[in-house]
Amino acid sequence: MKRLNPVVADLLTIFKMDKKYVRGEGYYLYEADGTRYTDFIAQYGAIPLGYNHEAIWAALDEIRENKLPSLCQPSTPIKAVELAQFLCDKMPGNLSVCTFGQSGAEAVEAAIKLARAATRKRKIVSTWKSFHGKTAGALAATGQEVYQKPFFIDTADYIKIPYNDEAALKKVLQEQGDEIAGFLVEPVQGEGGVNVPSSTYLRKAQELCRQHGVLFILDEIQTGLGRMGNWAVCVEQGLEPDILLLSKALGGGVVPIGVCMSTSALWEEDDFGKNHSSTFANNNFTCSISLAYLKYLEQNQHLFQQVKENGAYMRERLLQIQQKWPGVIKEVRGEAYLQAIEFEEIDAGDSYEFSILCSQGGLGYLVCGFLLNVYKLRIMPYLNQEMAVRIEPPLTISREEIDKLLYAIDRTCEILYYRDFYHLYRYTIYDNTIPETITDYRSKRREIVNSSTTKEPHRRFSFIAHYPQTRDLAINTPSFEQFNETELSNILEWQADYGEPGVVCTLSKISSKHGDVAAGSIIAIPYGGPKVLERPRKEVVSAIRAAIRQGREMGATVFGLGAYTSIVTRGGIDVRDMMLDHEILTTGNTFTVITSVNALLTGAAKMDITLETCRGAVIGANGSIGRLCAILLSQKMENIVLIGRKSNEKVNMERLRELANEIYLHAILYHKKRSGIRERILSMLETEPVFGGGLYETRKRLYELFLTAESSEAGNSEERMNEVIIDDIELLFRQAGQKPPIDYGVDIDYFLPELDAILVATSSIGELLHPELIKSGAVICDVSRPANVGKIVQEKRPDVLVIEGGLVKFPEELAFGQNLGYKPGVNLACLSETILLTLENSNRNMGIGGRITMEDMYYIQGLAEKHGFTLASLHSFEKEIDDDYIERVKAAVNKPQVVSEFS
Repeated sequence: MKRLNPVVADLLTIFKMDKKYVRGEGYYLYEADGTRYTDFIAQYGAIPLGYNHEAIWAALDEIRENKLPSLCQPSTPIKAVELAQFLCDKMPGNLSVCTFGQSGAEAVEAAIKLARAATRKRKIVSTWKSFHGKTAGALAATGQEVYQKPFFIDTADYIKIPYNDEAALKKVLQEQGDEIAGFLVEPVQGEGGVNVPSSTYLRKAQELCRQHGVLFILDEIQTGLGRMGNWAVCVEQGLEPDILLLSKALGGGVVPIGVCMSTSALWEEDDFGKNHSSTFANNNFTCSISLAYLKYLEQNQHLFQQVKENGAYMRERLLQIQQKWPGVIKEVRGEAYLQAIEFEEIDAGDSYEFSILCSQGGLGYLVCGFLLNVYKLRIMPYLNQEMAVRIEPPLTISREEIDKLLYAIDRTCEILYYRDFYHLYRYTIYDNTIPETITDYRSKRREIVNSSTTKEPHRRFSFIAHYPQTRDLAINTPSFEQFNETELSNILEWQADYGEPGVVCTLSKISSKHGDVAAGSIIAIPYGGPKVLERPRKEVVSAIRAAIRQGREMGATVFGLGAYTSIVTRGGIDVRDMMLDHEILTTGNTFTVITSVNALLTGAAKMDITLETCRGAVIGANGSIGRLCAILLSQKMENIVLIGRKSNEKVNMERLRELANEIYLHAILYHKKRSGIRERILSMLETEPVFGGGLYETRKRLYELFLTAESSEAGNSEERMNEVIIDDIELLFRQAGQKPPIDYGVDIDYFLPELDAILVATSSIGELLHPELIKSGAVICDVSRPANVGKIVQEKRPDVLVIEGGLVKFPEELAFGQNLGYKPGVNLACLSETILLTLENSNRNMGIGGRITMEDMYYIQGLAEKHGFTLASLHSFEKEIDDDYIERVKAAVNKPQVVSEFS
């Protein structure tokens, strides 16, 4: 399939619709292993009698036996003449000339050319949502811009008006009738989603065209020759079009053929006749097959009644299903064997997965893939009506098969009604089990909550996100709790193959205590945490750039990078080039650092940990978040351990040493309060034994730094940040028989037993802390996504407080639907930073390239205070905790714990 259309091939593969049928018989299709599928597509109406019908094969045998010449232009093609006569006899009015081609689009092209040649006028009127083919002229007449934009189709002479709107047609004909050659219209809009007009619309349109000298062109390419239970809609309604277009069923399910039928009056000017031709038109072979089908239809006109009766039955049952499961089916449209179901959108209140899928136009494909793989029923979505699916079976379909389809649709609607989406996704990971018990997940809905303000937003943002860890799928789509961990990983793999970003949730109003109002959306890239780092970086960055473009189309001017999107874009460097002058970009890391450190300090206080005497640590200190967390903690704690990656140990140790030196300099030059590392160094310098001996000059140099920082005339602090003072400080403390204030290394296990307060901020995937090594009574703040502290710590170490870092409380109880698992009013700091910059109407990029200054920290702190964004209540393993919970942890301190298998 990739040799034919790589884009469609990928789409069909993703939704498991890329079946390889080796046999077709009637309305059944078979795979090589004998699996049978019932076809309710009929090649969009081009397979009217199903596959390999006897009447068609009889015609094929006759052609072969008689050795009928297929192509014999410019001589008389006898079968083409015979077919033309048959059609003219069946169709209404004065339609007496048939111009054959190989497709419906070619028939439309012929009609446009004929209308212009006959009237000497250029313009063609058609309707919005119409579809007339994909060649250039037919595409220009099509009322769907999505098909035209990629190909720069010139639509200057093609006027579009609303469908089923007599007043709109009257107005355009009155105003421009002298320039309009024809009005091209479908009696039922097929590709537009099956839209049926009022019973008077077509007749009134024909009358208006006659009054203004405009040709009435009826496109019955999809509705003609049985589909609606008649020869054509124009026959049944007594219409007399100037031009009638037929195709699809005309080929009997075997050959490509289309026809533009017209009145002889249009041929008075000979321009069209002289200048229009087609090598394969008037083909005796294809015309013979068409004749065979039409004659079969003539001899079996009971099919018309059967189509009408079964179609009415199907429509009635679909309407009953719509009423049975309210809020699932938005509309049932169509008649006879051309029907459509349009589903209601499902938002982030019920499921992030479905919200994203709806925004990506994938819901119809998911439903069709489900019916195909689980129930072996073949229907198709509309390419341009993403929430709708089509039902367009062969005319010969049985009532029994229709009932099977209706039962499967009923079950699908039951799944959607109860929000048990698990069943619809199982087939994507090759579990085609027919659902038995459907569970009611409606109580798990979490409403989208906007601000109560009456003000309008002044700016919009887009926050680019993804699932950091597998279990986030179940947090944000509750029914996914039925998948095991491996299955959830497979779902993430499947989504990664889809490759398109989608809108998770939109908040139309977010207000601050200062009175500013913003709006914005979360846009997801289709990669779980591991996939962001495992997939080719170019591929992931491309998806992030596409998400930014999507946000821009929604009006966003502030863009936030969530989770690993910052890492994979090198702190936003790889997308900075696409930012426009009035747009800003943030990694969200600044507010994450602030709130994470505050959360750790809050947890430490609740656990009665004294900051001056405790031993704190930052795991992942070499990262952009870890570095800043270490600097902030150094203002409160007097003993800190910096822990980096074990990989490339020599390089990482050197980087940790550089960070320790930076922290010392920051403590001396910038931190004015006598606390933390600054207090520890000053206390050492003020201790008399240190003053003597050969350390006098060392002490003097360090003290001069303090004096420089405290001097009102100091202006060279930034320059002095390049000095190396770590050797002097370590020498002083070791000479005094003390550990330096800052220790560093790459072995977590070595340091873990002595640590009282730990902040984990790595980009590593997996659990890093062994529960048996953690000090009793310790507090751990895990900033990492996915978390680096596993639930095994919670299970085996009830004497340790584990809290989640980077959570913010909004000034109002806002909620992005499922809200990433948090209660209304609480969300991630990186998202909150994006919102703050939007509310402030800021023009500052934040954290690009991992560079965050203390000035940035103070700036975001100021914005948070101004707009009312504060530290959220403490959360542990995705649940809010209270003081009673912490008292239970404290009560377990120093009690015998479970002995690890490592002991």
